[in-house]
Amino acid sequence: MVRDLLSRILGITRSDVIHHRETIDGASTHWVQRRRGADGDRTIVLIPGLSMSWRAYVGVIDALPSTRRVIAVDPPGHGRSARLGSALDSGHQADHLARWLDHLGISDIDLIGHSMGAFTAARLASRRPGTVRSLTLLSPSPDVRWPRFRSHVAAIVRGAPGESPYVLVQAATDYVRANLFVLKGFWADMSTPAADLVSGIGSPLMVVRGSDDLVSSDAWCSELAECAAGVLRTVRGGAHGLPQQDPTRVVDLVIAFTDEITAHN
Repeated sequence: MVRDLLSRILGITRSDVIHHRETIDGASTHWVQRRRGADGDRTIVLIPGLSMSWRAYVGVIDALPSTRRVIAVDPPGHGRSARLGSALDSGHQADHLARWLDHLGISDIDLIGHSMGAFTAARLASRRPGTVRSLTLLSPSPDVRWPRFRSHVAAIVRGAPGESPYVLVQAATDYVRANLFVLKGFWADMSTPAADLVSGIGSPLMVVRGSDDLVSSDAWCSELAECAAGVLRTVRGGAHGLPQQDPTRVVDLVIAFTDEITAHN
């Protein structure tokens, strides 16, 4: 158990990943691609949350089927990626990641974002509707119902006992590495209405929330899904750190969602 925990914290998966780093519009950008499924018929792109690195998705990367090509990125100012010369709110991060996708020549993706990464994913989907085939928002944050930064911090602290030890340790190690300017970006995204966040999204949308999540409320997640004619799925017993806490159930929901889209196309 201890060995498995340390392996996940260090980003070591059974499937193994290839690390990449290139300069995109002057900013060093780091991402990983899973070796298994590199020639998969669909591409899944993963965006982690506030101050988190690609390692937040270690369990998800390992659980996704080999029929999928899987890429997880460190957004600007996170993990091994440099901060942008401009702001680090979700809009600026989405613009940078759109250029990153252009650089890689990737389109028609199944896009997944967690927490603040869900905001970035939503902005990216609205800016590049032809690029995003489906959009999954995991525990989207900041919740508009928390009007002040300290309210968000208090919610995270109250929810910490419900998180798995891996979530807490991995978050702590990533927070130390992240650029402090990402907090300013989070601040800028606070009080964003649901209708504004999902405006312009043309791809099918799924919002996923843990039933015990104290950071992203059921009312907030329901509103996001309704505004974009999407669906809301709830992971029973899940807290805010769904990708780390319960990657298997997250993957089950994502595969069912994307397979249904394929069946109707």
